[in-house]
Amino acid sequence: MEDDNGAVEPRNPVCFKNFLKLLESKKTTKKAALFTHAMPDPDALGSIMGMQWMLQKYGIESEGFYDGTISHPQNRAMVNLLDPNIQTLDKYKSEEFDFHILVDTVPANAGVGDNKICWDLVIDHHREIPNGGFNGVFVNLKAGSCCGTVYSLIKKLGYKFEDDNDADSKVATGIMVGISTDTESLMSDDTTNYEFNAWSELFDFREPNVIKKIIHWEKPKFWIDHEAEAVKNALTNEGIGVVGLGIIPARHRDMIADMADAMVGWEDVNTAVAFAVVDGDRLEGSVRSRNASIMVPQLCKEFAGKFGCGGGKLGKGAYRYPLAGGSIEEEDDDETKVKTWELYNEKEQKRIMRVLRK
Repeated sequence: MEDDNGAVEPRNPVCFKNFLKLLESKKTTKKAALFTHAMPDPDALGSIMGMQWMLQKYGIESEGFYDGTISHPQNRAMVNLLDPNIQTLDKYKSEEFDFHILVDTVPANAGVGDNKICWDLVIDHHREIPNGGFNGVFVNLKAGSCCGTVYSLIKKLGYKFEDDNDADSKVATGIMVGISTDTESLMSDDTTNYEFNAWSELFDFREPNVIKKIIHWEKPKFWIDHEAEAVKNALTNEGIGVVGLGIIPARHRDMIADMADAMVGWEDVNTAVAFAVVDGDRLEGSVRSRNASIMVPQLCKEFAGKFGCGGGKLGKGAYRYPLAGGSIEEEDDDETKVKTWELYNEKEQKRIMRVLRK
C-alpha cells in the first residue's frame, strides 16, 4: 500500500483518507483522550502536543494522560519549559471521552494502568504493529520519530503555524525536540525526510533557548557517581559491553538508558547493555547497538523473557521483568542488599552474554 505521498507503507494498513474519515466521524465527540507509553520521553510528549494542536484546529477538544513518572531530567525540563497539556493517569475519567488515541507505541505497551481502552487511533513509528483485537486506524509511516509522523499529518490537513503565537511556538519547539532526541539530532540511521521536512518547516517558529536547555540537560550527580562506580566492573568482550548499575530508585531509572548511550561510544564496543534493579522489585535494562546484524527490538524481547516486556527500534531498545519473590525489600540490611545485587549482577551479565552469543 502507498500513502498519499507515494511512499510504500508495508506496515500501515490504512491510508490518509481513513485517518481523515475517522477525524470527521469524531467531530461531535465528547473529548479525545491521548495516551502514550509509560514514563513518556520527548518524542512521546512532542507527539501529544502536536496531536492536541491538530485536534483543536479540527474542532476536537482533547486532554493528554500518562502513566508512571516523568523522571528523566530532559523530560522534566521539557514539561517545565513547554507546559504540555498532559496529566497523570489518575485524572482520566473514561465517561468524559469517546475518542481514544495512542501515540509513540502500540496498545500492548500503552501506559494506561488497569484501564481497558478500545483504541480508535494508534500513531507509531516502531516496528511493532497492533494485535489482539485492535480495530481502529493505525498510522505508521516508517519515520524515525513519532513527532515526524504527527507533523506529516498536520501538514496533510493543511494546517500552518503562525508567527508571534506563543502556543504555536511551544508546539513547534516540542515537535522539534522530539525529533532531535529520537533521531540523534537527525543523524540516526532511521532518520527520514519526514523529520528533515518537519525540522526545516518548523525552524522559524521554534524557541531556540528552550530547545538548547532541553537538549543540553544537566546530568544529576547521583548518575555521575553511580555510572563511574559501575564502569569499574564493566564486562567487555568481542564488541559487547555490559554494565550493572546496582539498586536504584525509580526516579533515577533513566540513568540506565544514559549509561547504554555512553557505552556504545566506547572503543571496541558496538553493542551495549546497561541494567539495574529498580525500586528493589524489577530489573530494567537498556540496549544500544551499532551492529547491523543485531535486531534490537527482538533482542529486548528475549532479554525480557516469559514474564517481562521489551521492544525498541533500530539500534535502541529496553526491557524489564519483575523480580517477584526475589525482590529486595527496603527492610533488608545493607549486607543482604549487597549480596543480593551481586548475585543478580552476575546472573544477568551471564544471561546477556549467553543470549548475544547465540
